[in-house]
Amino acid sequence: MTDGPFRNAQLNTRWKQYGKDLVRDATSPEERAVQACHSMIGDVDPSAISTILGEIEAYAQRPQMDLDAVSSMETLFERLPKTPLTDILQKHLIANLRDQMHLSAALEKALPSTVSDWIGITKNRLDEECIRARDLGDMSESDYRKGIARNRETFATISPDALGNALTIGDKRAFKQAQVKKIGVDEGPNE
Repeated sequence: MTDGPFRNAQLNTRWKQYGKDLVRDATSPEERAVQACHSMIGDVDPSAISTILGEIEAYAQRPQMDLDAVSSMETLFERLPKTPLTDILQKHLIANLRDQMHLSAALEKALPSTVSDWIGITKNRLDEECIRARDLGDMSESDYRKGIARNRETFATISPDALGNALTIGDKRAFKQAQVKKIGVDEGPNE
């Protein structure tokens, strides 16, 4: 069992590390944001998402005119594995198509909306984990207040473009390099 405020939570080790980082004063806001992005990417299969995006883009490039792009996209999503993230993408894409957008434009607008929703949903989920940790006694009241404030701060600084780019190219390790710990004597948090 690990220590930290999320030790009793049903979360993977990346999110448990994020929980430790929330209450640890030595962790900078930038480090928390990188850990959150790395954890979010770890929760999905970015190569599957990039494959879905590639299929949609390939479909949009076809020279023939599709009279019912909504049905075509619903069929495409039905034959693919369902995940919370693909459900969000499907919702935004279909809504854009129903607004009479061309498929390419609908996808271009759906991806940032999907990532923004994903960031918000994940932030709320971690707020709930902080509440649960406080209620279980795994997090003191002061750490709870600090954790909620830092969680809000962290998710406000996450770049939807960077996260969306990692999904688009299918790079599960997009944020791994940024996690490398600072080792020099003069290196430390930037607070």
